[in-house]
Amino acid sequence: MRPTYMALLLVCFLAGPVSADEPIEYKLAVIDAGRYVAKDDVSVARFRSLLRQLSDKFVESDQRIADITVKGQSMLRDEGMAETMLNMMEGINKIFYSRIENQKYAEYLSVYVVLRTKGQTHSEAISGLQALMRALGVF
Repeated sequence: MRPTYMALLLVCFLAGPVSADEPIEYKLAVIDAGRYVAKDDVSVARFRSLLRQLSDKFVESDQRIADITVKGQSMLRDEGMAETMLNMMEGINKIFYSRIENQKYAEYLSVYVVLRTKGQTHSEAISGLQALMRALGVF
């Protein structure tokens, strides 16, 4: 069983039933909250918007971005850090203002997780990624 589905099953058990047919953004909101979330909750709309924006900027699909984000949050938790997926996705979304060919969300989130596990705050990690992209002339 893939880690994201195991996490979803655990949250479903704790928070109540979430159908496999539910939209990705709703599943992310429930996992992020760790409890039941109303389908019209603002976090669901924010996840929907972020998934659209990120899939426009990076090569991965909405589902792949969701899976990567759940895994990234899990890795941070394993290191004793609590960070919301919304915050992680919003941070990565700030790195680029438009699509740059062949950019992979997985690579940027991986660097973010490494920076965080090395002691940087969320803001420091995102600022560091932005500075790196400017130094490389990517944007």
